[in-house]
Amino acid sequence: MAIENSAKSNSDNANSNENFRTRVVPDKELQVAAIFSSNQKVQEVIQIVTDNTNIEGSQIEVIEASDPDMSKKLERNSESIGKSMWTSHLLLGSVGLAVGLLTAFLLTQFGPALTKQNPLFTYIALISPGLFIGLFVAGLIGLRPDRNEVVQTVRHAVRYGKVALIINLKESQSAANLSQLLNQHSDKVVESIR
Repeated sequence: MAIENSAKSNSDNANSNENFRTRVVPDKELQVAAIFSSNQKVQEVIQIVTDNTNIEGSQIEVIEASDPDMSKKLERNSESIGKSMWTSHLLLGSVGLAVGLLTAFLLTQFGPALTKQNPLFTYIALISPGLFIGLFVAGLIGLRPDRNEVVQTVRHAVRYGKVALIINLKESQSAANLSQLLNQHSDKVVESIR
């Protein structure tokens, strides 16, 4: 009974995470990875996937042990990752700075006497945290902890002689349907935002 409740709880958590993610991120931004015991099984599943879905061969990557292109297959171009990190730091740092400035202005104009009498300290006290919070959030976005599950699962599987199948979804392709299809044939299936 406890095992059934635990399994139901885990499946409910997975469904709530999936539902939250599908509302926030379109499927075209998702990557699905499945782990298989052999290359032959991967080829069979690729055929099943291309026959039963609208996924094309160009969206599919296979990673085997000692694959020299594993990083390229798992991650997009590192130049675009660096550019998005730079942009997010500039944008969110600027937003944090602007929020700090606006808050300090409002407090020095309409706030309590302490902030009106010490405008310089009010600006310093509010600009600094605004800027740092903006940069901190940009750093969290850049870390992408959600990617860790896919990357570590694939690396671990390949290290122990298994084969990974990576599928990068496009517009109008359902991650839920693909994961359900892959779960019927795979040892493990994980999803992440690309």
